Amino acid sequence: MSPPTLASLNGDVLAELASHLSGRDALNLALTARRIYDFAINRIAVTFICRNRTDLVRIHRYLLSGDPRRAVYLRGLTILASTFIERPWQEDPNWIFPKNTYEYSQATLIGDILEHSPNLSHVLLEHTAPLLQHDPRVGSAIAAMHKLVRLELRDVDTNVLPLLAHLNSRPRILHLSPVKVESSADGKRVFALVHEILVAISAFKDLHALDLDLKNIPSPPQSLISSVTLPQIRHLSVHWWHVQIDVAQVFPNLEVYEQHVNSTLVKRSTQQPQLRRLSVAEMQTFEAVRYPVHLLHFRRYPRELRSFRRTIYEANPVGIALHCFIDTPAWLKYWQQLPRMAPRLRFMDVHCHTWERRHEQGWVNNFVQSLRRYSLVCLRIVAPPPPTPDSMDAPWHEDDIQTLAELPDRIAQVIPTLRYIAWAAKRRALGTQPDDYAWYESEYDCAAAEYTWYRVEKVEGGSTKMLRPISAGEGERVRRFLLDSELEAITGIDANLRL
Repeated sequence: MSPPTLASLNGDVLAELASHLSGRDALNLALTARRIYDFAINRIAVTFICRNRTDLVRIHRYLLSGDPRRAVYLRGLTILASTFIERPWQEDPNWIFPKNTYEYSQATLIGDILEHSPNLSHVLLEHTAPLLQHDPRVGSAIAAMHKLVRLELRDVDTNVLPLLAHLNSRPRILHLSPVKVESSADGKRVFALVHEILVAISAFKDLHALDLDLKNIPSPPQSLISSVTLPQIRHLSVHWWHVQIDVAQVFPNLEVYEQHVNSTLVKRSTQQPQLRRLSVAEMQTFEAVRYPVHLLHFRRYPRELRSFRRTIYEANPVGIALHCFIDTPAWLKYWQQLPRMAPRLRFMDVHCHTWERRHEQGWVNNFVQSLRRYSLVCLRIVAPPPPTPDSMDAPWHEDDIQTLAELPDRIAQVIPTLRYIAWAAKRRALGTQPDDYAWYESEYDCAAAEYTWYRVEKVEGGSTKMLRPISAGEGERVRRFLLDSELEAITGIDANLRL
């Protein structure tokens, strides 16, 4: 009896297999056998991104053809604002303050697509308010869907409230941003809208992550929103020039708090859980009170070291992820002071940069020696690359280049508590070419790179240490342990983590 083949499986099994594939994977499966083709071919194009009018017409024609219509297989749809540009800003006769001009007559095409796409799990709409105004079917179609997991509605106005009130799906991730306003009166109206939106989404019991972009509200409110509570939200991301919401009151069970523009600490009571991650851009206000967090992530290079130190002091983190310089006297002093500012510090992700055009011999060793007082158990570090021949920077001394090449071993010898170290010579910018100067983070991982991981082990009968290479998978297990465990378990990592 010959062994069964993929093509010999029954139709229900093949349909289930195909339902988990998309793009090139679905294409490869479709080309394996004639019988499998019909099950997989419609899974190839399950996500569309519309960038202009031509895209919209073609997507509309493709999705509304076939029997059944291909739209039933659609899982993700993104409609960008550029789809509606009638006249780009480059052609605006007002050359002092040029603006794009938008036109929405083709909103009906989006209504058609959404009405025939009941299985969407991700929808992103820019210019939502005018779309809902020009074709109410856009709102009713989204509200009628049952499988939405991620919903992103940008540039919303009051006409989004009926959509939220009648939404049949139970989304886990929601992004909302109000329309841009200029006057303070309109700012007050939009601020009131934000309050109504929070009241509406308080009914979304499965909502886990909320992203609020409130930069379009131009002036600070007279009082913060605090009368609504969303205990289901664990992950909050905000973009604002002024604080609009009493975060601790409205989101009592918050675990991850990301602030993309201006940043403040969250004043939480002792009964509320400690933040697992706080991502900040630049702290604006300080108090002589500590609000501890597990991981403090600096989204960009700090402009002013004093506020930088105060932020670390008040957050008192177990882990820090940051961009930094390692070759200036001011930063060397910072490295020496850090253990006193953050006595709980046990792990760091560091993306190193250099500032000086010409370096004195021994500057790399000075950085290494500044780490002697640390109680780290793990350090993940992206080292700065030496100047290229065509660079304006002076060449580094050979001793410094050698020290940099031996950086993992040198650091392991000076930090007595260190158990793991990961080293990379160059950062990897996700989705693009490596960019050493991408200092602003779109999401957590300031040190994404191809790492070489080591476990630090003591040499028997001596005080020196040796580095034993471990796999990238084992290194990722170490990293997950540090992010998910408490301080006591991390301090005793040898007893609590077995690779």
